[in-house]
Amino acid sequence: MVDKEELASPFFPLSDDYRARDFPLYWVARLNAKYSAEVDALLKPLGLSSSKWRVLMILHEQGRLSMSDIATHVVAKLSTVTKIVYKMQETGLLETAPSPQDGRVTEVALTEDGEAKLAEARGLTGRIVEKAFDGLEKDEIVYVNQCLSKMFRNLNAI
Repeated sequence: MVDKEELASPFFPLSDDYRARDFPLYWVARLNAKYSAEVDALLKPLGLSSSKWRVLMILHEQGRLSMSDIATHVVAKLSTVTKIVYKMQETGLLETAPSPQDGRVTEVALTEDGEAKLAEARGLTGRIVEKAFDGLEKDEIVYVNQCLSKMFRNLNAI
């Protein structure tokens, strides 16, 4: 638990001693931007982007999902995800269908071409992941995930 004295440290933006480089979310934002730019550059020749990559990955992991569930997982606006999904459907990577439970909901799934494109993309993006995690031990990665997950839960409780 962070107390008021700790809030006055350079880690927190409300402090007079605040320094961006000491704020964890500064690094989260920079890391995400750098990772996305690297993925975009690497996957462009495949006709993919970091956004399309995230859609492929979450559908591969979760199976058939609604547009809103995809938006939640890939951290994007529903309107943005809808555009991405329909573009990917046009290229044969995804298929959409009304939900059997609620016809107003559009569900999305990977096609065989989508799975093949994902496999190709994973081969390329593996280099970025290896580079990003170089020198980190498994327990360090687990700890970072635990901390970020706790922060996320804290923000959701607001």
